[in-house]
Amino acid sequence: MSSNVPKFASFRPKPKVEPEPPKEPQQHEKVGKSSKEKAPGRRRSPSPDRSTREQKSNKDRPYFSDRRGDPDVFRYGTMNRYDIPPYRRFGHGFILGLSANQKIDRAESTDKKIVVTPATRRRQERLLTDKRANKSRGRALRLVKTGEGDTSLDQDFVLLSSRAKRRRDESEDEDDQVEMEADYRRIDGPKSSEPVDPDTQYESDPELVIDTEITRKNSQLARQTKEHPTDVQGWLALIKHQEAMLKLERPSAELTASDKAHLADVRISTYEEALKKIGLDKNSQLRLYQGLLKEAERAWDGAKLAGKWKDVLAKHPQSVDLWMMYLDFVQSRFTSFKYEECRAIFFKCVESLRANKADISSEQSLHLLLRLTAMAHDAGYQELGLAVWQALFEHHLMRPESGADIQAFEEFWESEVPRIGETGAKGWRHGSTDDPPPPGPSSLQEREASDANFESFRERECEATSVLRHPGRASDDVAEDDAFHTIFFSDIEPYLAIVTPETPATLMIEAFLCFCMLPPLAHRIPQQRAWWTDPFLQRHWHSATPDTDESHDFTKAVKRYSNYSAKSFQMTTELLFEQHFSLDGIKLDADFIRCLLKILSSDPSSEEIVGEYLLAFESKHFPSEAFKTAKRLLKARPSSLRLYNAYGLVESRLGNSSKADQVFSMALSMQKGDDLLSAPWSLELFSNWVWEALRRGDHEEASWRLKISQIEEHALLNHDYPTAVICTCLHVLLSDTVRDVNPQLYPYSRLRQWFSSHRLDKSPFEELRAQSLAQFLAYHATRAPIVKPSLIRGNLDWVLDDFPANTILLSVYAANETRFAIDDRVRRFWEGFYSQPDEQSLASWAFAIHYEALRDERAGSTSHSIRALYRRATDSVTGSRCPALWKAYVNFELQCLHSEQTRQQQWHANKKPRRDGKKSKWEMRVEEAEQRVKDTFYAGLRNLPWCKEYIMFAFTDARDVFRNEEKAKLYRVMQEKELRLYVELDV
Repeated sequence: MSSNVPKFASFRPKPKVEPEPPKEPQQHEKVGKSSKEKAPGRRRSPSPDRSTREQKSNKDRPYFSDRRGDPDVFRYGTMNRYDIPPYRRFGHGFILGLSANQKIDRAESTDKKIVVTPATRRRQERLLTDKRANKSRGRALRLVKTGEGDTSLDQDFVLLSSRAKRRRDESEDEDDQVEMEADYRRIDGPKSSEPVDPDTQYESDPELVIDTEITRKNSQLARQTKEHPTDVQGWLALIKHQEAMLKLERPSAELTASDKAHLADVRISTYEEALKKIGLDKNSQLRLYQGLLKEAERAWDGAKLAGKWKDVLAKHPQSVDLWMMYLDFVQSRFTSFKYEECRAIFFKCVESLRANKADISSEQSLHLLLRLTAMAHDAGYQELGLAVWQALFEHHLMRPESGADIQAFEEFWESEVPRIGETGAKGWRHGSTDDPPPPGPSSLQEREASDANFESFRERECEATSVLRHPGRASDDVAEDDAFHTIFFSDIEPYLAIVTPETPATLMIEAFLCFCMLPPLAHRIPQQRAWWTDPFLQRHWHSATPDTDESHDFTKAVKRYSNYSAKSFQMTTELLFEQHFSLDGIKLDADFIRCLLKILSSDPSSEEIVGEYLLAFESKHFPSEAFKTAKRLLKARPSSLRLYNAYGLVESRLGNSSKADQVFSMALSMQKGDDLLSAPWSLELFSNWVWEALRRGDHEEASWRLKISQIEEHALLNHDYPTAVICTCLHVLLSDTVRDVNPQLYPYSRLRQWFSSHRLDKSPFEELRAQSLAQFLAYHATRAPIVKPSLIRGNLDWVLDDFPANTILLSVYAANETRFAIDDRVRRFWEGFYSQPDEQSLASWAFAIHYEALRDERAGSTSHSIRALYRRATDSVTGSRCPALWKAYVNFELQCLHSEQTRQQQWHANKKPRRDGKKSKWEMRVEEAEQRVKDTFYAGLRNLPWCKEYIMFAFTDARDVFRNEEKAKLYRVMQEKELRLYVELDV
């Protein structure tokens, strides 16, 4: 080290010490004792002077000759590796005597062998830095078949070797382009990368082919936008393709947060360029602005994005879609959200659309009202949210024929008479001012003012939220000091103007059912599925009863996988009677919903679909009263086959199969003549009658096949597609055998072809056909002794591509694959699903999480895999704004915390505390679980600033996780966001 010291004039190093004679080198312990130590008397060691003299002479020579050798070589077969001096290679790995195409592979060579490799081969990338490290490196072999017109078979000789050229620059010499031939001097064996069979050869590298195809497509799309700058489809295709371009340089197909931000920047610049060249087409501009603002949420800060929103809405104030996106942004922006300001923006949206004479439909108006009332309910103003719907039904559906102006309705509302849904209510049309007022809410428990801690706050808030559900009146003795409990006419008047009086009654009823988080009406032509897929309106998922039955029975497996609340399918009458009708989310009494539906169904102008829904609701909550209700409805409409069908389904679901048969057969016998099954709802009656017999095991065939065929053709010509689906199902049922089921599925294939030819292959009617197919396959799987899994898989694979969020199809598919879980195809189905998380629905995310939770650890499912699904779901644009998803995520983390606490208690019962005072492994795991609960909660809070029930998690279910200081901050957050609080705390 003295040689490394800098030489300064003021620094004089000490004089060097004369070197001592070198000592005898010691043998390493790992090599063992040499013969010199074992037999010291056999020969003498060289003297120090001689040894020193030999070492000095050896240092001056490039090499020297050891004539004596090492006796250990003869004894152990090798030299002592600790005595081998280091040596330097010369020539960069090339070997003297071999061609320049060969060199030493330093990675594979060892001290015992040298591996020679081609000098020009592709460099192997490192594992951690390889962008395709997680992808399979297997290369497919293909068999080279001789073509029919190959003339080489007629030649007089066979060419045994070929000289293939490698891809190099044209400027290189011909000798350099020739691949290295077999060399007799080669010392390595055959390459493992070459096929043993000479009749096989490698396909081209699939990764290179894919990369080339992606870059080629990008160039093609960019060229298309230059040649046709006004084509919005070309711009959108180029923008969508940028994600594939970004993934070329990423080690994983899943993008990180920084990757998504970078992708958003790239897409925003492309959107801005497209807007400059797209022209004056407003529809094209709207589509580009929607995509730009969606990407800007990931890349821009809130202030910049809010300014951009104002500019865009000033240019396009008539766009309903832009206004809905803006409402999503305002409601979910944590930094600037306040309840009153957000509510004012909703009304500003309605005024702007009407002032610009926008073409806003009744469905869109009800969607705005749904969002507004749902936000009020979630913010704690549940009385106002319910009062708006009561006033809407009274003013639009139950208004009297005369004297129904707004002043008259104000008098009705301010009076003390019961309103629709309340006990004793008759409706505005049939009500009277002499009707007694309904009973008020029960009194709240009085507490002392000094008892104002967080535990008391939790109890009083929960009690007030549970008791004060209905709109209050001035005469109520409860909550007299609460200014928000009593709802006056001035509070609801602005809401009545959102919906026009011409809005159909069924639409308003269906919107109210969505507000209550109940199943939709069973429309023959579904219309409002978008309401139930709105993440802001999915506020609660009721907890399904855990099914511990892990049997391989197909029916039980389908039921197990479909037993969760976030469902998505086309509602039919049969499926309506299988729903739970849970009221856990809205926390209303079943009597309120029942009374409201009774009043609406009793109106002579109402449709039969309301009475059908009432019977389905009563079959779950009031099964003993369903018969009386059906009798009353049929007395008012004695010829309604739809109500007879609903009553038969009530008896069937209650287990009265013989009574259900009587209802179906009696209703069918009411139809006379040749048009027996042509009357409305007669075919539905017949279908349910057939299914009822099949469920009992009665497989007697009926002689309806020819008649049904004629009905199907007639239904298709009249565009009555649901009837055509029912006829197709009956065709298959009547020809069902347990042997070969494939020919029986031909009617389904024929109907699909008809839909495809008329461009209905992705319509709700095609989804009905797919649901009917899944129902038949599930029935066949329970009846046939042996069912090949490929039968169900092959018929559901392609329909799941069109309807990946349909939970009926997913449940049947998962139940089929569970029986043969060698290759988990359900998990592989989600691989493409994860690549586009923002385009997936909440029902798909919910099913993926539900499926993963039903798997055990032996199948590869753990809390970490379920947590990863929750994170993916909440990172998506759709899932990040869903209160139900965030509540389920927090509950999952709480369950994990309770499991860790239970394990810790069991460990402490058998172990003594550590003497060093350090925390045990289980204590650290409990702390980590508590931190995960907090992190999940705060992540959801940043996306749900309007949801009081979610924030109350910190005071209710997770109250042991959060400290008082954290609870005080959350209380102040609720005050800043102007959420409804019943109890005031001095924090």
